[in-house]
Amino acid sequence: MDFNTYILIWVCIFGLCFGSFYNVVILRSISGESIVFPPSKCPKCNHKLYPWHNIPVLSYLFLRGKCYFCKEKISIQYPIIEILTMVLFGLSFLKFGISYTTLFVIFWLSCLLIMTVTDIKEKLVDCNLAIAIAISGILFAGLGAGLHGILHAVLGLIAGAAIMELIARSGFILAKTRAMGEADTYVAGALGAIFGIFSIVKVLLISLLASMIFVIPVFLYNKYKSDDKATCITSIFFTLSIVTFYTLWQNIWTLGFLGITGLLLVYFILKGMHKTENRNYLPYVPALSAAALYFIFFVI
Repeated sequence: MDFNTYILIWVCIFGLCFGSFYNVVILRSISGESIVFPPSKCPKCNHKLYPWHNIPVLSYLFLRGKCYFCKEKISIQYPIIEILTMVLFGLSFLKFGISYTTLFVIFWLSCLLIMTVTDIKEKLVDCNLAIAIAISGILFAGLGAGLHGILHAVLGLIAGAAIMELIARSGFILAKTRAMGEADTYVAGALGAIFGIFSIVKVLLISLLASMIFVIPVFLYNKYKSDDKATCITSIFFTLSIVTFYTLWQNIWTLGFLGITGLLLVYFILKGMHKTENRNYLPYVPALSAAALYFIFFVI
């Protein structure tokens, strides 16, 4: 066994262990409890868990997905987050090797994973994690390990936050409310600090495409049921324009078509929000996280 393989195994083991801890952070962030006290317990019967109940993945299998005490089902979220964290840790090491970059990337992906899950489950995001990503992104640039210097990181932070906040506040035009949650602005700014001023616009465009694939379908299905054909058709053209711009032709014409369809889509969405009393924000942090994953593993 060569040295890199040996390190990779340990990185994956640490990923599983951290994934188990992230489950605690996710659930207690939602419940408002401390992540330190009380010790791990069953969320159903509140019985304190034994140490062997907390072995990543294996405990879930040994217990057959049920609490040892009350026999209630254990959420499949636990092994999924543990395995996903292991994979992200392992891929980070394979991509960047033994370096400062690996540590920074693991930290960024960990924060994004936690925020993504809480956003999906409860539309709740701890903005402190986004702030931590932003600070570490600037520090990363300052160490000279990134793609840019501190100036580009700071400008990227400002640009990312400003663009997302502008989009969010555009909701006041028609819907009299924000089009997106405040946490999305924090996360966009954090990604700007990581990728810099010259890449943040591309990151946000990729996040829009990711939202079309993973988030918007549910929204469009509801629009289809309510017979809102204009929003559905515009969404399709907007998605096609993004794909065309990034895979076939990158010129002023495709960029202009992308901008026009994007503005039309925003208009129809905001118009629909204005007519709807129950205005729930779509979880957008998953889309931003997907864009970050793409740039980390396929661009930088």
